[in-house]
Amino acid sequence: MVWQFSLGVVPLFAATLVATAVAIAVFRKRDAPGGRALGVIAVAAGWWSLLAGVELFRTDLFTSVVLTKATYFGIAVVPVAWVVFVLAYTGRRAWLSRSRLVLLGVVPVITMLAAITNEPYGIHSLFWQDLGFMTDGSGTAGSSQYGPLFWLHAAYSYSLLAVGSYLLVELVVNADLLYRAQAGVLLMAVVAPWSANALYLANVIQTPYDPTILGIVLSCLLLLMTVYRHRFLEIVPAARQLARTELIKTLDDPVVVIDDERHVVDLNPAAVDVFAAERMDVIGRGLSAVSPKLADWLDSDRAEQTISYEVDNVDRYYDVQVTPLSQKAVADSGLLLALRDVTARQHNRQQVSVLNRLLRHNLSNTVTTIHGNAEYAAERARDDEVRERLAVIEDNAAAMMDKQEKLDRVLRTFERDSYTCKSLDTLLKAVVDEVRTAYPDAKLTVEMPETTMSFDGQERLRIALEELLTNAIEHDPADEPTVCVSAALDDGWARITVSDGGPGIPAHELEPITNGQETQLSHGSGVGLWLVSWIVHSLGGAVEFETGQNGTTITLMIPGYE
Repeated sequence: MVWQFSLGVVPLFAATLVATAVAIAVFRKRDAPGGRALGVIAVAAGWWSLLAGVELFRTDLFTSVVLTKATYFGIAVVPVAWVVFVLAYTGRRAWLSRSRLVLLGVVPVITMLAAITNEPYGIHSLFWQDLGFMTDGSGTAGSSQYGPLFWLHAAYSYSLLAVGSYLLVELVVNADLLYRAQAGVLLMAVVAPWSANALYLANVIQTPYDPTILGIVLSCLLLLMTVYRHRFLEIVPAARQLARTELIKTLDDPVVVIDDERHVVDLNPAAVDVFAAERMDVIGRGLSAVSPKLADWLDSDRAEQTISYEVDNVDRYYDVQVTPLSQKAVADSGLLLALRDVTARQHNRQQVSVLNRLLRHNLSNTVTTIHGNAEYAAERARDDEVRERLAVIEDNAAAMMDKQEKLDRVLRTFERDSYTCKSLDTLLKAVVDEVRTAYPDAKLTVEMPETTMSFDGQERLRIALEELLTNAIEHDPADEPTVCVSAALDDGWARITVSDGGPGIPAHELEPITNGQETQLSHGSGVGLWLVSWIVHSLGGAVEFETGQNGTTITLMIPGYE
């Protein structure tokens, strides 16, 4: 065995060391998407550069041929490992079934077998037609004529590299900054060695060894930099892609994706159930053929968001939300249609509508009749006890009519689109003046800011303020109840505070309001505080309660504009 030293081995052995460092770094993150495949690439690259470097030390034909053939155990593996890595890294791991992995490995196995069994010291010339060696100032290098199986290997390798590179380019275009930086470095890492390989095969550049290995040095350095600088294999787009896919698949709400020509591109299992069709039968068809209701809704002014479908012999109602699908610097390429099941809300609306009718018409008429008849009977009754009983009926009927009137006023405000208040101080003065007239013995003080604010919902808020002031006065046993109303403005919000010196609000009255629901064990006796809470929350605000033996302070936070 004859050995010689050549400076050409320095970059090759340097590539081996760098590839080893990359393999070690990647091994620590091997469980990340694409981690194992990237480790295979690093090991294969290290194997390739190591044997190529050792080959430059040798001058005898047999050893050089063996080393050249052995490099293909690394060369043939790299393209397959590359495309497996990119598929896993970009969140397409589901494509990597066992059968497809086997198919991907067919050509690499043929390549390795063909290289080992080729002449010289072989039985055919289908991979190399002439595997010769020449002596150069830098050592020995193969000067070969390639056979059909080599070109099969080359075409297959470049095809896989092109597929992986395309997926990374797509990621660079569409991804966030961090993923874009990772993908950009990966693209440079793959372009460097395979550009050198293409130029070498085309005889554009001639070197004593395949310059692809020098490209591998650069690739390994780039990968090593990416691992530590761009958090490569720590934060990967596969997790985001997988999360999005699983979210849509497991989402209870139907989701449909259509292109710009309204062909169905994809839909989740919930949408399949709604449309009562097989998924593969729907994809590619026009939306008007799959769901005429949804297509008609898209063509409408979309003022009414709710559409209905019969699912499992039950009518279900859906609100449609439309999200344009677009890529960076590219016009909208489709729509994502999300159908939110609002059947329960629709049924609640129907029930509220019926109850509203009963309250505002049937019950109102009945209570009015009771009150009128009790009043009429009391005027003609001769017995004092009967008159007292009729007075009780009359008082309770009047109280019911008062509550019904309050609810009716609130419900009427909800039926209208919006209201605009001229200013906060105008509203507060009007409410206080009205309450003072109704309760002349009460002492009401008002503290208002110098600046004012306008907001939507004047009638609703007026009812809430009247209710708070009236309750504060009526529940205070003092001869001259004291109530203080103050207002302050804070960054687009009006803070209205009503304080009294009464006995405080019992816990059982407050608990259902602060919890948002009533139960058999926790419920209030009136509707006043409920009305206040409903009104404030309908305006996008909040209510705070502070109560005790020395009085109660209720604070309303209402959004507005100056």
